[in-house]
Amino acid sequence: MKASETSERYEGKLRECCNYAARTAKNFAAAGNNSKRQACGPDEKLLADTLKGDLAAFCDTVTEDKFTANQSAYILSNLLIFIFMILSAAAGICACIFPEYSVILLIAAFVLAFLALLGFFGAFGGTSKNVEGQNIFAVRKPEGETKKRVILEANLDAPFKRKISPKAVVILKTVTFIGIILYLVFDVVEFLVLKDQIDFFASKFFTYISFPLALFAFIPLVLSRSVIAGASFPGVVDNLVGCYTAAGALRYMSEMNLRLKETELCVLLTGAKNANRSGARTYCKYHADEDAAFETTVISIDSIFNADTITVLSSGKRATDALAAAATNAGVEILSTSPKYIKKNGSMKAFKKSKYACATITSLGDSLPAYFGTEKDTAENINVKAIENTMKLALEAAYAIDG
Repeated sequence: MKASETSERYEGKLRECCNYAARTAKNFAAAGNNSKRQACGPDEKLLADTLKGDLAAFCDTVTEDKFTANQSAYILSNLLIFIFMILSAAAGICACIFPEYSVILLIAAFVLAFLALLGFFGAFGGTSKNVEGQNIFAVRKPEGETKKRVILEANLDAPFKRKISPKAVVILKTVTFIGIILYLVFDVVEFLVLKDQIDFFASKFFTYISFPLALFAFIPLVLSRSVIAGASFPGVVDNLVGCYTAAGALRYMSEMNLRLKETELCVLLTGAKNANRSGARTYCKYHADEDAAFETTVISIDSIFNADTITVLSSGKRATDALAAAATNAGVEILSTSPKYIKKNGSMKAFKKSKYACATITSLGDSLPAYFGTEKDTAENINVKAIENTMKLALEAAYAIDG
């Protein structure tokens, strides 16, 4: 059975639920309580509580899972990178000034640069202070015995507020990585020069490169100072709309008094996606074994803003086939792109790692809209038609899986 065949009022009622999603997302964003919706922030918790109340009316059960997240991991990581790099540069400079201690100083410089490299890949972010977050899990039971489970997932939090643009962040992170590699190369080459293992035309002056290299150390300091841990951007597209779209799909099922035959239809609202997907990873950690008892498929809804650029990323045959059938049944054209942002930062990454059949519905393509991840991601970017197409895909996928 198709979702579109569940009622003669399907189109009108679904549009009503889309309007609910758009209206309530807009109202939440405009109510003055959306400036601290960062990972584990007070407005993220307020949104969770608000949607928990809505979902209680649409579903049979609504539960809440608490977890802790390293909210300031990004800030701490960059501070540690700065410390390691500045100490490495200092050791390299001292090796020039005190040649009798140059070997041990260069070894120390290399070790510190290597620690900076580990920090760049997030090895020390987990040492930051843990902050409590929460996931919301709502279930609408099937008519019969539960054999399958479809989970519509969206993240509750908005991006941390930053003082510089996302493009500038990418550039500075790239330059930081290059700087760390240059530190490592310098330490090795200088060590070999001092040991008379290599010689080239400028080897006598090579040691002085350590002075300008020290400038690279201040880039991660700039990055650490660019993030405001206690505030967020509005994040209406990313991902307030996704949360209300998932809730709207369950509202349709509830108000039309519909249930799948043997499939639980669930909504999972995860916290702290912008703190290393902590909510999604926590859900997988504690519920993967339970979900494995059923044929579980997770469909993430992330960054919906354009009805003409809907894209689906999927992992696993069940999820791929279900979304392909959904697109046909819903009459929604899906673009064949593979958004790098979703692959790198989306919740799907956590579910895929935990061996779930999973997919993400998004409007993002190869490039991000100019307002994405900035203070301009406001209610003005809400697109009801994009919400409608996404809701249709989610419901048709659920019915396709139910069989």
